[in-house]
Amino acid sequence: MRLIPGGEFLMGSAPAEIEAAKSMDRDGRLFAVNHETPQFHPNLPAYYLGVYAVTNAQFARFLNATRTGAEAAALWLATVEHLVPPVNEEALWRADVGYENHPVAHVSWPGADAYCRWAGLRLPTEIEWEKGARGSDGRIYPWGNEWREDLLRWYGGDRGENETTAPVDAYPAGCSPYGLFQMAGNVDEWCADAYQPAVYRRYSRGDLHQPAAGYGSVVRGGACMRRSKLEFRCAMRRGNPSVFVNILFTGFRCACDAPVPTQLGLSATGSAGAPTPLPA
Repeated sequence: MRLIPGGEFLMGSAPAEIEAAKSMDRDGRLFAVNHETPQFHPNLPAYYLGVYAVTNAQFARFLNATRTGAEAAALWLATVEHLVPPVNEEALWRADVGYENHPVAHVSWPGADAYCRWAGLRLPTEIEWEKGARGSDGRIYPWGNEWREDLLRWYGGDRGENETTAPVDAYPAGCSPYGLFQMAGNVDEWCADAYQPAVYRRYSRGDLHQPAAGYGSVVRGGACMRRSKLEFRCAMRRGNPSVFVNILFTGFRCACDAPVPTQLGLSATGSAGAPTPLPA
């Protein structure tokens, strides 16, 4: 986990940026990028965000710890890919050899939420996710303002004909300002929020509470099979049904609140700024 400092940052897109995004790709005007407006400056307390997306090996440990069989796992995984189900009651889930460090994919929102709760963590809010991706300088992509096809896993770039995801620690030059890997590309990532197209109007007035209802749940980041450059911008947002529709190559990363400092200047863990130990 990486500490994301508290404070303001630039979220969403201005009208000129919306028009520029639409012109990036041939089909750019088909995307609902107007849902990124108005642009505003939310002020967040400090929090922690996962440096990497959750991997196949980590998700297998979760399934084993919760004694989840293949039938029950169908609620959490729309498609089982690079995870091998147990063949009997004594066997364990495991990741395919060579894919242990790839992001778990095709995860439903309830599956992502269940993993985070098991780990003592939570999904990030949409606002937390965007700050982690773009930092405080309003950059377009996690690495800066210019498109770089070599800094992420996407439909173009270096993805081989029969390849999909990459290891979660690939493309270090494409990290966000906070050192978070693959906030663009590899897998789409679930956020905690229900998706509301016009929620930024309320956010811009200072009311930042999460939507209680909406069209599915917020997805961010852009997956390895997406073709349009505008989909990998930090400000890009979409809503997906939370279970089995259109969640291919959707994964997640975890978040948690930062400990509240004591009067002695120490974190709630008893050490200066040290995060609470997390499950392996």
